[in-house]
Amino acid sequence: MAARSASSPPLLSSSCPCEMLPNTFQSYSILLLLPSSVHGFTSLPVPRISLDEYISSPTHDRPIMIRDIASPAVMEELVDGLMEACGNELVSLQHKQKLNGDSSTDIYEVTLQESIDFMMNSNHYDSYFAFCEGLLSTVEGAPSDSIVKLSKSFERIRDKPFPDQENWFDFFPSNVKPTDAIILAGAGATSTLHRDPFEWTGTSLCLEGTKIWRFIYPPLSSEGGVKVVDDALDSYRLDSVAWEEDEDSTILSAGWQSDMSLYAIVDDKFPDAFSWMQCEEEDASLFREKLEEKTSMLSPGVDALHALERIHGNSNEASFATAIQQTGDLLLIPAHCWHQTYAPVPSVAVASQRCSALVDGKNVVDHILNLSKKKNSVPDLLKQSEFADGTGKQIVDQLMRYAIT
Repeated sequence: MAARSASSPPLLSSSCPCEMLPNTFQSYSILLLLPSSVHGFTSLPVPRISLDEYISSPTHDRPIMIRDIASPAVMEELVDGLMEACGNELVSLQHKQKLNGDSSTDIYEVTLQESIDFMMNSNHYDSYFAFCEGLLSTVEGAPSDSIVKLSKSFERIRDKPFPDQENWFDFFPSNVKPTDAIILAGAGATSTLHRDPFEWTGTSLCLEGTKIWRFIYPPLSSEGGVKVVDDALDSYRLDSVAWEEDEDSTILSAGWQSDMSLYAIVDDKFPDAFSWMQCEEEDASLFREKLEEKTSMLSPGVDALHALERIHGNSNEASFATAIQQTGDLLLIPAHCWHQTYAPVPSVAVASQRCSALVDGKNVVDHILNLSKKKNSVPDLLKQSEFADGTGKQIVDQLMRYAIT
């Protein structure tokens, strides 16, 4: 990772893992055309396209990986800026250890800069992960000029796929407005299996490293939509945003989470982080091909496999979709799409969210209305089946007045 201290150990081993890994597929293009079926589950690739391709034909109901939305040099500059501005800020570091089928998680308070050293010494059985929400907006109270500049840089990059489209979250009151999250993952670390609050469109910009993503789509062959997935995964709700007033609070948003894992079992032959990093150093395209192939060595837990069977039944639908995200890639994550990440190498990413009138407006409005539990009648303005672009401020103002007063 570019932000590591000068005293950190070298990251790359002396072997040549790209040559050592068996070449199962003749070409990556063949891999993209065919689903993989391994260990009782099937996976399809998430489309990996250019920014121009996305703008000319946008997709809103499936994840999309926009490749190389910013250059490695720009990403390195942003990581350096992040560490310079926030490196001394305290973050919560999750330390997960696995032994003999059991796992334990401890939480430590360390600085953002210190967390980097932990990430570099992480593996599947002894991993480190940090989800730093609000870091860019709350550093020592009012954001510094460097924080504002950094936030604007992230915003410009992640908004490239949405030219001239407003983001309704820009109109939310500052104390309930969703914030960016800086996510650091050491090798072997996983996120939780979850789907997002507010039912927004999520974005993930990879600043450094590589992340493996798996997505569970709502079944096409049965009624019930995403609730079928929620039930199969034994999901529970986690409040994420609340309006606090005196001793009362109004919940405005809650996500969904499961204790199952899509990466519970890792084959002993899965290469370590040092091997993967040297492979990428030698040939980034070949690295992605090999990593895509080797994801078959990362297996869901037994409970997750049973859940996937309940979700898809006897249909021909794939168990999930898989994406490989590399430095400079922007991932778009639609609402109602369960997902979980795995870190084959250390990584830094920034997670954001957006709500546009046509794609997310109805989802976000209904999400807040359902959680507010107000007994008075809903204003007609908020009952629309769809919303027009350019009406965001009016809709949000009305929504906030209804939900929190």
